[in-house]
Amino acid sequence: MWQKRILGSLWIITMLIIVIVTFVNNKPYFIMGGSTSVSPLMNTLMADYTENHKDADFTYNSLGSDAAIIPVEKGMFGIGWLSKEYTTTNPNQISFVLSLDGMILVYNLPPSELGNNIPLNFNQTIVKKMYLTNSNVYWKDLFPKPQDPIQQDKQGWIKPTSTLKVLTYTRENGSGTRDVFNEKVLGNKAAYYPQATTVNSSTQMFNMAPGGIGYSSYSDKKQLISNPLFTNVRMGDWGNVTPSLDTIKNKTYTLARPFTGLINTKYKQMNTLVKFLKFLFDPSNPNHNIVDTAFNEDNYAQAAVPWDDDPSGVNDKLYAWLHPHHTPSPSNPVI
Repeated sequence: MWQKRILGSLWIITMLIIVIVTFVNNKPYFIMGGSTSVSPLMNTLMADYTENHKDADFTYNSLGSDAAIIPVEKGMFGIGWLSKEYTTTNPNQISFVLSLDGMILVYNLPPSELGNNIPLNFNQTIVKKMYLTNSNVYWKDLFPKPQDPIQQDKQGWIKPTSTLKVLTYTRENGSGTRDVFNEKVLGNKAAYYPQATTVNSSTQMFNMAPGGIGYSSYSDKKQLISNPLFTNVRMGDWGNVTPSLDTIKNKTYTLARPFTGLINTKYKQMNTLVKFLKFLFDPSNPNHNIVDTAFNEDNYAQAAVPWDDDPSGVNDKLYAWLHPHHTPSPSNPVI
C-alpha cells in the first residue's frame, strides 16, 4: 500500500513539473524514467541530443524499473526504461530493446587477502552460500588455496590466513538489476536474503566494506575503474567467463540482460517521441554517431541492438510502427 502511495505522489509531482516547465519555456517537457541502471547512459544521450534538437526539454526520473510501466500507461513518460526483459501485452504499447548489458559480480578484497591478482570465479553454488546462509561465511572457505602449484597461478584464491567474513549487498526492491540477480544468479525470482545491506545505486554498491560482495551493471565499469576510492573493488568471472563487451555480444557471458524501452502509441507528444527514437536507432539520422560512440568498451560498454535487420526480431514491432509503409522482409516483418 505504501509503495502505491509513494508512486502516486511521484506522479503528481511529475505532472506539476511538466505543467510549470512547459508554461515557463513555452515548449514540451519530455520525461523518461525508470531504471537507475539506464539513467547514466540516457542522461548522456539526452544531453548530446538536445544540443541538436531544441524542440523540447528532456529529463530522466530514476525510480527503478518497476516504476517505468504505469507512467507510460498514464501518458506521463515518453519512454519508460527497464533494465530487464519485459514484453507488454497492452495493444497500445510497444516494448523494445535498446542494448544488451552485462550484470557483474563485484567484491571488495584488499590485496593482503588475495593469493594472486586473478579474478575470483563465481558460480551459483558459491553465491547461494553467500546470500542464503544465515550463519557466518568466510571468503577463504569458498575460494581456498589450490593444492596444485600450477592451479595457484591459474585461478583466483584467498589466503588461508584471511579472516574476512562475507558481507552481502543488494539493490532495492523494484530494481531490474535485483530481479536479474535473483533469477540468473540465485536461480529464484523470489529469493529472500534480509541480512544483505540494501543500496540504491552503483556508487553505493562500489563503496561496500572490505569483505563485501554485490552486483552492478557492466556499463558502470568505467566508474568502477576510474574512481580511486574503489581500488580494492574487483569484477569477478562467472562460470569461468570474464565479462567484456565481446562476451556479452556473443552471449558466452550468461549474466547479460537487456535495457528495455516501453512506449505508448497514444502518447500526446508523438513528434518528439518519434524523433528521439529515430535518433537512438536509425543509422541514417545525422546525429546517430553519438549513439554509436556511447556503445563501446570505453564508455557504457553495451551491445547496441538494431531495430531492423535483427535475426531475433526483438524490435520488429517498433520498426513496423515507425515505418508503416515499409515493405516487410523476413528480418523485420510487419506484425
